[in-house]
Amino acid sequence: MNMNTKKLLSLAIAAYFSIAGALAGGNERGIDLYRAELYDAAKIFFLEQTNQTPREQAENQYYLGQTYYELQKTDSATYYYAKAVETDPEYPFGYVGQGVLALAQKDTKAAESLFKTAAGLAAKKDPSVQTAIAEAYIDAAMYPQAEAALVKAEKLDKKYSGIFMAKGHQALEEKKQDQAYQWYEQAIYFNPNDKVAYLKLAKAYEGTNSPVALEYLAKLVAIDPDYIPAYALIGDINREKGMYPQALQAYEKFISIPGVPVLQHDRYAQLLYFTKQYDKSLQQIDYVLQHEPTNPVMHRIQAYDNFELNNSALALQQMAQFLKDNPVDKHIYLDYITYGRLLLEEKQPEAAIDAFQKAAALDPSKAEVYKELATAYDKVKDYPEESKAYEKYFELAENPGSSDYFYYGQALYSVASKYIDAGYLESPITPEQKQIDDADFYNYIKKGNAAFSEVTTLSPESYLGYLWKANLNFLVDYKERETKNSPFKGEAKPYYEEALNVMLSHNEEGKRNKDILSAYNYLASYYLLLDDQANAGEYYKKILEIDPENADAKKVLDTLKIKY
Repeated sequence: MNMNTKKLLSLAIAAYFSIAGALAGGNERGIDLYRAELYDAAKIFFLEQTNQTPREQAENQYYLGQTYYELQKTDSATYYYAKAVETDPEYPFGYVGQGVLALAQKDTKAAESLFKTAAGLAAKKDPSVQTAIAEAYIDAAMYPQAEAALVKAEKLDKKYSGIFMAKGHQALEEKKQDQAYQWYEQAIYFNPNDKVAYLKLAKAYEGTNSPVALEYLAKLVAIDPDYIPAYALIGDINREKGMYPQALQAYEKFISIPGVPVLQHDRYAQLLYFTKQYDKSLQQIDYVLQHEPTNPVMHRIQAYDNFELNNSALALQQMAQFLKDNPVDKHIYLDYITYGRLLLEEKQPEAAIDAFQKAAALDPSKAEVYKELATAYDKVKDYPEESKAYEKYFELAENPGSSDYFYYGQALYSVASKYIDAGYLESPITPEQKQIDDADFYNYIKKGNAAFSEVTTLSPESYLGYLWKANLNFLVDYKERETKNSPFKGEAKPYYEEALNVMLSHNEEGKRNKDILSAYNYLASYYLLLDDQANAGEYYKKILEIDPENADAKKVLDTLKIKY
């Protein structure tokens, strides 16, 4: 075989294994990763390849050089470009890589010489080398030289999709986005299997028209279901749209290979939290923190996960550390509401109040903050503030439940009770202050009646609304009698009677007996005060039916000379 024949054969092989042709099977996935700008993943892939032919090795080394160059590791890039040339001197792209380095060093003459060598080794009708040269000039912002290389490529094959990809690249560098996308469309027109063109178009539409972006990605994975770079973008788009299962599925596929960006691992960990997969989320967070030990979002979600898993002491420690380590302007309301809940669980209600107040300050529109604040105030028996917190909650909540109104009513009952306790009644009060206090008392009673009425409306089968409305109005009876010496009006009577109707019909195994006795005692006293001995006696006898040894009932019945 003469030298000319050998050279022709080498050029034919180069054409076959060029970027334009059928890439060596051993390197194709790595090239996909490199072209999708997943450089760490590409590096790992190329370094793992073994048992390759000299041409496959040269290709592998060239792309390792490209990858290291993009990772700004020039020494390693220099080494691998040289290895590509050494391994296969007839492989043109090794010289292209060395030309890239020469341009980076501002040695345009050396770059031109190397590019000329590469072009001389290219197979006839193969535009890929000139396209690679054009890409090198574009990265160096030498656009006239890039355009000259593309003209040469077009003379070889004007339908080669790489030409349009390079033109799109230059348009993006020149901030001509719309023009770039047109070039990518052209690339797809001439090569419907150009995966990077689909990916770049999907990225272009990601923020402005996500359905179109997903259409491009669907076409991309139809061409190659194992094209890993597509899945990161599919995950990102679905995450933004709140389509968490689809996002999780995509991220799981994407992060299955080593070296992919930590960002998607981070987002995957967050999605696991939002979909209540707290154990898996913690495992993923551990991975992210190995690479980014100070990642604030991961430290935040780590505390949230442990809170949900009832690891309260650990979560409290993590949440406190997060709040300490990160500036106040980076805190969000959910940080403080979580912190407050943890403080409540660890029996630190005063600190919890402070945390909930900070949460409310960060986002006053969140109803749940005020509900939590009410709970914390209840723990420290600050009932006036508890009632105020519930009132703010009702302003914001869409559908408060009967229990919300019930606890609000109880807080109002506790506030109103202070106006009839012995300490208050015995304390010296000016007429002016008494007038203010009386107005406050009746205002609390009015609000409490409304609250317990909501309970009876929302839960009509429950006795609690009726009973506590009765208890509340008993305070009115007591106040009227003790402070005004007015006749006993029995404000609570109709409510105790309503409560009895419900309790007696739902008193399996006597579970309502205590509250039934309370109602009987009130009604018996009511009739006794009205000197209605017959009705009073009936209620005292009812008390004995439940509590046969009740001494007070027996004593009254004996005094009234009523048999029992």
